[in-house]
Amino acid sequence: MDRAQWQAFARQFAQLSHRQRLASGDLLRSSAPQVAAVTLIEQTAQAQLHCPACLSTHFHRHGQVHGLQRYRCVPCRKTFNALSGTPLAHLHHKERWL
Repeated sequence: MDRAQWQAFARQFAQLSHRQRLASGDLLRSSAPQVAAVTLIEQTAQAQLHCPACLSTHFHRHGQVHGLQRYRCVPCRKTFNALSGTPLAHLHHKERWL
């Protein structure tokens, strides 16, 4: 975003209602913990990452979902992420984990 776009965006804040300003503040505060949690998860799991279905360590990157890197196992062709096969796999609100 260039400077002119940022200034136009900032001027629009004056037109927001009180409720909208509170909601925008909540939105800004909630993204940083999510990024920190995802980064920590991926760094921790990287050394011991393997396919939970066949235990192979031969896999390729296969996109991202909810900020987490997905992988595709070459032998069994199933997809997984750093949380697959762990107790944390289906938990929500990653930003609250730290």
